[in-house]
Amino acid sequence: MPFTQQVMPQFRDADEDGLIGLRGFMRYFQDIHTWYMHRIDKGNDTLPEQYGAAWVYTRYRLHRTRNADYTAPLTLSAWMEPYRQPVLVTMDMTVSQHGGVIATGKLESCVFSLSRRRPLRLSAVDFPEGMAEDDQEPLPDFFGIERSAEGMEERYRRTVRYSDLDKNRHMNNLRYIEMFEDAFDSAFWERLRPADLELRFLSECAEGETLSVLAREEDRRVSLAALHADGSLAAVAMFAGE
Repeated sequence: MPFTQQVMPQFRDADEDGLIGLRGFMRYFQDIHTWYMHRIDKGNDTLPEQYGAAWVYTRYRLHRTRNADYTAPLTLSAWMEPYRQPVLVTMDMTVSQHGGVIATGKLESCVFSLSRRRPLRLSAVDFPEGMAEDDQEPLPDFFGIERSAEGMEERYRRTVRYSDLDKNRHMNNLRYIEMFEDAFDSAFWERLRPADLELRFLSECAEGETLSVLAREEDRRVSLAALHADGSLAAVAMFAGE
């Protein structure tokens, strides 16, 4: 049975139009994953101290049917897909309001060794068996965006600061969507009206380093990449319009 939580929509999660869109839904997806892992005592509140490890998110996939308002609670639901690899977990998630689903998505994550800086098998943290929901119909898969910045032009540069950091001591995943959104102005986003988002995290971004943010526009879609100073990829993203 899916793990479910109900929350009240918060204005702090709103976009510039005052409603909750992709940015806010991405935060809710991180919330429901966090609450689910805390419920089974395998969250980032316990893994670092007990196992020297922490959850690291590797990909987000999000589709918005409509934005959320503030007239009714949001119901967040999450369930795990059958494990495709011994180190990766994919969680499907939905956001519902007014009796219907308004956003769906996927979150791919792994347990990461804080000392060895590499993924661990789930068995290394005594992850319980039988958590996958075999009877749930999986949501649409990841787009599979390219791990490339080919054909992109630099839009601006961003330095990772103290307030960007999370418990793993690298830039929090939620900061990436803001970083990529800042590659364009409000007029661009009002014209695109993005309904789909995929983010892929490729390497850690540390405090003090400056990232180069690049983009390429194609029809109703924009592809983006963040590069380290040595030119290697930190993350790639894709936004698609309605």
